[in-house]
Amino acid sequence: MAEGPSPATHYCPSCGERVFTYSAEVADRDEIRCGYCGLLLEMTESVRPVPTGCVVVVDDDEFFRNLLADLLTQEGLAAEVLSCDGGASFLTQVTQRFRREQPLRLAILDIVMSPLDGVASALALRALERGFDRGAAIPILFFSGVKATEALRKHMARCAPAYYLNKGSDATPERLAERMRRIFGQIFTWAGSPTPP
Repeated sequence: MAEGPSPATHYCPSCGERVFTYSAEVADRDEIRCGYCGLLLEMTESVRPVPTGCVVVVDDDEFFRNLLADLLTQEGLAAEVLSCDGGASFLTQVTQRFRREQPLRLAILDIVMSPLDGVASALALRALERGFDRGAAIPILFFSGVKATEALRKHMARCAPAYYLNKGSDATPERLAERMRRIFGQIFTWAGSPTPP
């Protein structure tokens, strides 16, 4: 029995593995996106990452917190990194920065944390932004071992602008640095404004 063509697969830096993809025409250019998380994998124009200001890293695992903080500064992706061991300390840090009118360019949140998980922390961040009458929403990058399921995509839509990076099996410091650069290229344009996922 003859088989049809196999679906296209590409390496997705967010998911950390080869994934099925789909293509879309957007603004007169072709894009190939991850079938799981929707990350833009290929397009006709290149998007280059730009250094960003203050990034907060929230993870209950000290190893990943330190790894991300080191990578962000060594790769020139963050001028300042705040490190939080959970959702409550994250919300405290954000509130203090908002009171002092200090900018925060990106929040990197683990999803599975206790007692306040990453999704609840992201929703609370959005409430704080409204309460402090902040302008544009701070982009969120969910950094987790949790796969990009339909439920996670719905949570991300509620927290938009939100992106995803899988800790996964492809998390050596070198590969993680490469994946972070590519994700930052998706989140920030040269002008420094967020781009849609």
